[in-house]
Amino acid sequence: MRAFRAILWKEWGSLRPFALLLLALFIFGLFMVQATEYFDVYPFWENIIGNAGSVVGMTFILCLVVSLGLMVREKDEGTLLYLDGLPISRFSVYLAKWLVAVALICSINLLWTLESIVYDLLSRGSTSPPTPWRSIGVFTVLELALSIYFLTILIAFSFLRRWALIAIGAVFWIIFGLKSMQVPYAGLLDPFTLIDAPADINERWEWPKRQLAVMGVITVIAWFSGYFIFSLRQGAVSAFSRGMREAWWGKLAGGCAIVLVVAMWFGILIAISWDDGVKAARAEAAKARNATPPDRKNEIVTEVTEHFRFIFRHQATRRMETVIAEADPVFNTVADFLNLSGDLRDNLVTVDLSSPLASHNAGQAYWKKIRMALPAEDKNKPDPEEREALAILGHEVTHVFIDQISDGRLEESFDAARWFHEGLASYVEFRFFRDDGGATAYRRWAALAAKWEEVDFSEMVVNTTFSAKRDPFLAYPAGYLWVDSLVRVYGDDAPAKLLRALGREDGPRKLAGLALWRDACLASGFDLERVRSDFRNQLTTLQEEFSGILKAFPEITAGSASRQGNKIIIRPELPDNWGAELPPGAEIICRVRPRADAAAAEWRYSKIGEDGTFAVPALSFLKPGIGFQVGWKIDSTSHPIFGEWVNVSMTEEVE
Repeated sequence: MRAFRAILWKEWGSLRPFALLLLALFIFGLFMVQATEYFDVYPFWENIIGNAGSVVGMTFILCLVVSLGLMVREKDEGTLLYLDGLPISRFSVYLAKWLVAVALICSINLLWTLESIVYDLLSRGSTSPPTPWRSIGVFTVLELALSIYFLTILIAFSFLRRWALIAIGAVFWIIFGLKSMQVPYAGLLDPFTLIDAPADINERWEWPKRQLAVMGVITVIAWFSGYFIFSLRQGAVSAFSRGMREAWWGKLAGGCAIVLVVAMWFGILIAISWDDGVKAARAEAAKARNATPPDRKNEIVTEVTEHFRFIFRHQATRRMETVIAEADPVFNTVADFLNLSGDLRDNLVTVDLSSPLASHNAGQAYWKKIRMALPAEDKNKPDPEEREALAILGHEVTHVFIDQISDGRLEESFDAARWFHEGLASYVEFRFFRDDGGATAYRRWAALAAKWEEVDFSEMVVNTTFSAKRDPFLAYPAGYLWVDSLVRVYGDDAPAKLLRALGREDGPRKLAGLALWRDACLASGFDLERVRSDFRNQLTTLQEEFSGILKAFPEITAGSASRQGNKIIIRPELPDNWGAELPPGAEIICRVRPRADAAAAEWRYSKIGEDGTFAVPALSFLKPGIGFQVGWKIDSTSHPIFGEWVNVSMTEEVE
């Protein structure tokens, strides 16, 4: 074992200069990206998975550089005889060299992947989809599998020495020819197609099990083939090789080999470029074809106004007419209210209505980009969806201006500012672009939450705590009501002054929670306690105003849970005759989480059954400790209002 460790250290010493070179290139790349690029706009999906071909090509080059001299160097330099004199087998020598090479290539690939994940986290904004952790994991595993595959294959070919590149090129042309002839399963032999990401980030990336199995078999065969050649004594093979180098025909063959290598690999580059060019040309031709009526529905249309660039599908052209005609007045209304400076007014805001959104989102905004969807058509009302779209646009434009006026500071402190982001956008939306019905619904929502003692400003300013203990969507009505108090106390200019105070260049950085808002109010000349006092008074007044409605909606703070087969059964402790005073359209729902830190995507929802229980699938609930949250919908159109999380331990029930 000691001898094997000595060989490992010897091989690491041999490859250490190359490892240091790669580390230096990595560090240089870090500085270059941060000095010349916007490293906070490097999402993993677009910049890494979207360029998987480049990643595979770089991995191949690294493996080629490491492998071609890894094994043959011992024979060429005569040190193999010295190693034979040590108490260690050639199998151990071969294994040690292979392990060190694999560790080196895999380490540098993992380092680059980690760097890309960090950039992705820095690039996340309000429009970013959920981090595709599963896809990142699949990509990483496939990248490491390719590293092992390339190294093993190239080591086996390295014993051909100067003929190795010819042999590798020949293999490429064989695979390329088989694929061109559309031979069944020929694509399984092409390692450059292993990392084939789905077209959309939200699609599930399935494992290429069949191709992995084929490549795994080839890897095992190549490994033992390389070991077999490495274990051969030099003898006649060495003499033949030496004689070939000295003979004229050997020199001629060597010269031809050099020319053949250049021609073969130049042809490979042309073939790859040609194949990519053909694909690109076909794609352009498909776009250039006159679209048939069914195809024309999905054509992407771009319309530019004074302040917006709208991107939408052709089928929405008629519905977009009103939105496009009235979009600039929406921009100006929000810009005037927030006292937007002239240079920021000149920026075009891109509004993408062609991309899908999460089901609970009406829109998403980040810096100068908005993603939103046109509301569904309602034949019972004259153009309601266009008016709804303008209200959503006003909400999302407010988010854009918040980021720009505060110079991105609220994005940096988003945990302390989410409630204000959503509250100010909701205030602008309801004040300028909707009737009183929306604001009334928000006030009723805040009143019920306050009755349940769910609204606490000191918790609102720490979103992780607020969202974990309360309903994450409570930030909208609670934030709206706080902004309303700010305007009531200090006037219409107050939100703009507060935003500029948050974004001032000489302001302290890294403030969080209540400290951030105390500092911003102090810099604005505001008394935070006056605003908080008005906020509390509004909550008290609203509870009195809506007391007749709210008494029918008790907060559910206790219950039990059990596992019955493939279901989790929740039994909340409901008061007697709880449904007797419910208004028409009201209903009770429940959501369940597998653990306290579970993301919203892991929550499961259920309506109440006839027996007064809720049931959700048990698939995601692996531990006995779970939490449930019971909420009410006051009417059929309102968002559910949830109480506090109830943490319980499941019991097992026999059906």
